[in-house]
Amino acid sequence: MPKVFISYSHDSVEHSRDILQLSDRLREDGIECFIDQYVNGVPTEGWPRWMEKQLKAADFVLLVCTPTYLQRFDGEDTEDGRGVNFKGVIVFQILYDAFHRSTKFIPVIPDDGSRDNVPWC
Repeated sequence: MPKVFISYSHDSVEHSRDILQLSDRLREDGIECFIDQYVNGVPTEGWPRWMEKQLKAADFVLLVCTPTYLQRFDGEDTEDGRGVNFKGVIVFQILYDAFHRSTKFIPVIPDDGSRDNVPWC
């Protein structure tokens, strides 16, 4: 069974709800999917280690690319979005180590989104 981790920014309550629905649907379809919303409180190892473990353990990582996600992924939002900023550093390191040849990271562009919000495009 493939293991999937969804990386997204908390753009709005509606957006977070949509991510939860996507993850639940993937689980219903037999895909082992993980998001932060399944964690009650704070993970015992803390958020940074939890995120790193999820990124490394996943067969595929879905990156939900919105303008906010891109800004945080690129480290341009210093007020909010520490999680996406942190994941951005790890994702780029994994891509760097793989000479940018990896099928692990899959950009997901929302219906109202744009390819311009994909970090490496």
